Amino acid sequence: MLTKRKRVSLSAKQKREICEMKEKDPTLQNVELAQKYNVGKSTITDILRESDRWLTITESQENTKKFRRPKWPQLEGALGLWVDNALNTKQDIDGNILKVKASYFAEQFSIEDFYHSEGWLGGFKKRHGLRQFKKQDEAESAPSAESIERDRFALQQLLAPYNPEDIWNGDETGLFWKMEPSRVLARNSLSGHKKEKSRVTIFCATNTTGSEKMTLTFTVNSLYSHTFGTVYIW
Repeated sequence: MLTKRKRVSLSAKQKREICEMKEKDPTLQNVELAQKYNVGKSTITDILRESDRWLTITESQENTKKFRRPKWPQLEGALGLWVDNALNTKQDIDGNILKVKASYFAEQFSIEDFYHSEGWLGGFKKRHGLRQFKKQDEAESAPSAESIERDRFALQQLLAPYNPEDIWNGDETGLFWKMEPSRVLARNSLSGHKKEKSRVTIFCATNTTGSEKMTLTFTVNSLYSHTFGTVYIW
């Protein structure tokens, strides 16, 4: 009894691989490629027939499976390359930036009927695997383990001539002295209140041995109008 082959949907990256393999070895049979990717021979034939299309896909299109041909392929090809470069160099991209760049490329290619509608934008993002994400606060700013070790060694070399008692370190911290706790004990759910953000800034300093500590320094905003910008320091 013949078993029905499970339907396989190839990604754009896999289709490019098929075209590259055939281009590298023209003697490679389509049936061999079909067996390798578990698809029908006719599927391989259709892919190779459009090899020019699959060999030019951008990095952002690699995981796309349902690949709808864009109305302005030259424009989207250029914009896709720009997106790849922007993402690789960690530039921020949003929908408005894509619209501006698309209009720029349309002008460069003398495309007069292009309009960056929301429908076009949604289709472009889908074709290029773009989704909206919330940036993680300062995640990219965290130093690597290698840089920490390098900086630690440099600091040790810099401080070597000094006595530990003469080496001081200081830092500031904020105290929200009126803010209520966010977690409390109760028998029923409680309604929250607007958070009170009255704050004082405290500066602390001590030497490396802990034998000397500087008196805490408090910085608070003036009780009077902020127009005068008065600051009291104790």
